[in-house]
Amino acid sequence: MPYATVQDMIGRFGETEMLRLSSVDGLLPETVSEAPVQQAISDADAIIDSYLRKRHSVPLGQVPQVITRAACVLARYELMTGGDREPATQVKEDRKDTIAWLVKIAEGTVTLEDVIPIVASSTARTQDRERMFGVFGERGL
Repeated sequence: MPYATVQDMIGRFGETEMLRLSSVDGLLPETVSEAPVQQAISDADAIIDSYLRKRHSVPLGQVPQVITRAACVLARYELMTGGDREPATQVKEDRKDTIAWLVKIAEGTVTLEDVIPIVASSTARTQDRERMFGVFGERGL
């Protein structure tokens, strides 16, 4: 399940913007071309998961609204790059802020509401004390 949908992108950035960004040949289509938008969302999801996997099982089962927003911001940036496209300054800043927020999640200084973190697994323990009775064979044991 993706963290955002084409409809989320249209709702957040407007249909005109998504028509422009989903254009494959530079001509404004009559409807949003879903394939490039879904690819950008998929790329955004992979970026998000790369930060979340340190503390959460990914992909997230229940997607918080803040993650949907992050996916939309990252996907919009992806749609604005490549070829002769150059993201606007605000889009670059939004991406930068989103990545900084994801870093904080990975570090554990920010948490996701209603998302249960991975419980740290137990690790092997060693003991530094000397053996009380020695090694087998010393006393014929």
